[in-house]
Amino acid sequence: MKKILLFIMALYFVGCGTNSRQMVIENTQQLQVRTYQTKEYDYPKKIVAKAGVSALQDLGFVIDKADLQTGTVTATKLSKGATMRITLVVREKGDKKSTIRANAQYGSNMQVPTLVEDPEIYHSFFQVLDKAIFFEKENI
Repeated sequence: MKKILLFIMALYFVGCGTNSRQMVIENTQQLQVRTYQTKEYDYPKKIVAKAGVSALQDLGFVIDKADLQTGTVTATKLSKGATMRITLVVREKGDKKSTIRANAQYGSNMQVPTLVEDPEIYHSFFQVLDKAIFFEKENI
């Protein structure tokens, strides 16, 4: 009986093992996605966060939550029966520098969202954000 139990446990642990090569590939892909999700600006966190709210509204998103103190913004957009949710996190880097990361997910049922990995989507968002930052710093 002990041998059977040990055999079953051995199979369980072998089946749960992770291929280290696969982990490296997944980590590399995650880092690559993060590089185009993130952008640095030479402006304080509050300006970048306020501009982030404006940029999302310009793109047709509805702001769900915005906390300019912590630099987090969550927004949702409904389009053609699908939902896109985006979260912005703004972090201060020194006195007048900030880093913003946009994380977008989509799906018809947001209980099982899919990460947006298309660099063009993030590039388009950052173009709108660049303009919103200009308007925010100029108080337009």
